[in-house]
Amino acid sequence: MVSKWAIAGAWVLVAALATTLTWQIVSAADAQVSDQPPLQAALASSTSDSIPSTAPTSSSTSSTSSSTSTVPSSSSSTSPGSSSTAAPPGTEVAWSSRTIQTGGGVVVVNYRPDEVVLSSASPAAGFSADIKKQGPPEVDVEFESESAKYRVRARWANGDLAVETESDVD
Repeated sequence: MVSKWAIAGAWVLVAALATTLTWQIVSAADAQVSDQPPLQAALASSTSDSIPSTAPTSSSTSSTSSSTSTVPSSSSSTSPGSSSTAAPPGTEVAWSSRTIQTGGGVVVVNYRPDEVVLSSASPAAGFSADIKKQGPPEVDVEFESESAKYRVRARWANGDLAVETESDVD
């Protein structure tokens, strides 16, 4: 019969090996990390040009209200001393983040001069998200339900982040 100490020793050995292997995999992946936000780096490595849509394919032509608004940006810099103006050649500008909330969901974009990339798109309950463009240079996301549609577009324009939101509610 195998003693309890032998089983415990084997368990410790297996746990140590699994931890070492995991650490080696994480270290190897760390060496391949780019300066782009995580979602953009993952999208750059994929072979498709767009993320598959989860929006339903039904179409609706009636709407009772429509609005478009341009929202001035308020930046939240990821590092001290970053600026919304162009950096001198050879210097890296830190990424900033912006959260845009609509009735259909929330879009988070990362941006810096001349680059805007999608970080996340989270539909509200009852809505689906259709990612049209994940950037760069532009982000375009639609949230759709049976009775409403919201659209968020973000791009770099005139030295700052420009965000447009639209809504169509039946």
